[in-house]
Amino acid sequence: MAETLGVKDSVPARQFSVCCTVSIATGGVVFVLCLILGIVSATIAADDSYIAGYAAAVLRHEFDAAKASLQVQRGVVIVDAESLGTVDRTKVMMALESIPGVVRVEIREGQAHTDVHEPAPIPQEPTKPESKFLPHGFLVAPFHADPRWPHFSMASRQVSLGQEPRNTGSANFGETFALYRNAAPLDGQWEIALQAGVFSTFNMGASSKDLQNADYTVGLLTSYRTGPFSGFLRLHHQSSHLGDEFILDSHTPINRINLSFEELDLKLSYELTSWFRIYGGGGMLVDRDPSDLKRGTSQVGTELTSPWTLWGGKVRPVAYGDFQANARTNWRVASSVMAGLQFENARIGDRRLQVLAEYFSGPSPNGQFYMHNTEWFGLGVHLYY
Repeated sequence: MAETLGVKDSVPARQFSVCCTVSIATGGVVFVLCLILGIVSATIAADDSYIAGYAAAVLRHEFDAAKASLQVQRGVVIVDAESLGTVDRTKVMMALESIPGVVRVEIREGQAHTDVHEPAPIPQEPTKPESKFLPHGFLVAPFHADPRWPHFSMASRQVSLGQEPRNTGSANFGETFALYRNAAPLDGQWEIALQAGVFSTFNMGASSKDLQNADYTVGLLTSYRTGPFSGFLRLHHQSSHLGDEFILDSHTPINRINLSFEELDLKLSYELTSWFRIYGGGGMLVDRDPSDLKRGTSQVGTELTSPWTLWGGKVRPVAYGDFQANARTNWRVASSVMAGLQFENARIGDRRLQVLAEYFSGPSPNGQFYMHNTEWFGLGVHLYY
């Protein structure tokens, strides 16, 4: 690899990038229209029924609380404290808060006992959440197929295109920590959060499994949620580093790129139903190295979480797609698609275990190789809230 890790596009590639840019712009228009047209009362009612059934199943299978009484309205889950018996209430709240579409969970004393399959109505104006430091979770659900969303994962990949090793391993870790949360207008909540992660790739074909590339990211976010709508404004830093063995073992000199930037981005998310979600947004690089790095960024995505489970409620199919086009790669589209199984009862702490097959095509998300197209198929294990 004698050339610099950054190359110019050919004319056909530029023509292809223009078509992809039009496609992603069209997707953005559809996304906005869905936000405007998707809010209907029937959907909200269906979501509440889905959440009630889901919450009942969680209480029954994970806490052996088949007689628990709960009520759901507009995403707010209220559980009768007495009906839980000796079950750990903190763990119940954490488990129910992680259900897609849940706005918040309240455990109240003295609620009427009702069958979990027939939730009783609750007051039209639920109690507003109190201000809280270090609350559980994050108001915006993870962007599961985003290659740079901080979380814990490991994957094996077979690269079929590009300059990266053909047999590649990925090991990532990171988290989003909510620092402070409070009530917000329109029956919503807002919070300040910290996000950090490390994304590393290894050459599994080398005898010592050489580190190939590592990207570090840290950011500060302010987020908002009301019902199925959520979003965040984020300022984050990313820097990229090549592995020592990768440099030393190369047969030809490597001209390393000192890729580093700060980005200000805005992302919005809307849950059209409890099982179908769309998101999108854009950003701008406010500081960058090299200095000629182009500034614009864009991202859209869609996520499907099956309302049906397999094998007696133990497994839930999921599928995610994430599509990004950035000025620094001449607006070529990077497509990340993942699909697989979420294990409902297999958790580490309050994080769900997912096993996902993955496909990626487009400019590499690995910093040092960002100007090179790559393609891979892989299989990974992921942990998400």
